[in-house]
Amino acid sequence: MPNIDLDNEFLDLFFGITNSDVPKELNPVVLKRQLIEIVDVMRDLSANSKKPYISKALGNASEEDEEEKGPAILVVDDLGVITYQLKVLLSRFDYDIDCSQEIYDAVGKYKRRHYNYVIMDLFIPTEREGFILLTELRKMAQMSGKKTVIGVITASPRKEIEQQCKARGADFFLEKSNDWQNSLFAVMEEYIKEERGEEEEDY
Repeated sequence: MPNIDLDNEFLDLFFGITNSDVPKELNPVVLKRQLIEIVDVMRDLSANSKKPYISKALGNASEEDEEEKGPAILVVDDLGVITYQLKVLLSRFDYDIDCSQEIYDAVGKYKRRHYNYVIMDLFIPTEREGFILLTELRKMAQMSGKKTVIGVITASPRKEIEQQCKARGADFFLEKSNDWQNSLFAVMEEYIKEERGEEEEDY
């Protein structure tokens, strides 16, 4: 287990933030657990990566890679713990991240800019709101004519939810089980490869 000190210097060096930016529900015990998960996931994801937006985070990017930006992603979850963790993880790999914790704010953000990806929890805070948001996001994406990959993540084990999400326009669905962060990155890597027309590489 990494030895993590929860002080301003560490937060500033690792995340570029200060304690004032940490969601209020992240008490020191919860925050330390989140940081440990982040460290572990980053270690797994960064091993032998040749992606420019990952290499930059590791300090291995070339000058040409420095100018390349990762895709724009909207993360939607009513729990600051999850939006915080995903923003930290994704930002370290040079993704352009916005976060929202409720459906009206998420819709407003989507109207103001184009997102390559939306990663949303289904229960925000209830399943009904999640389905409303998913349907609205897919409708707006179709009307704009721009491609947005929408992924739903949820802790619910109910199998029928995946079918319902895909029927409403979700491109992929992940259950928040063990190691779900790595599963999320694996799925997104495949979409990014396809979008950039790159040949598959072994990582």
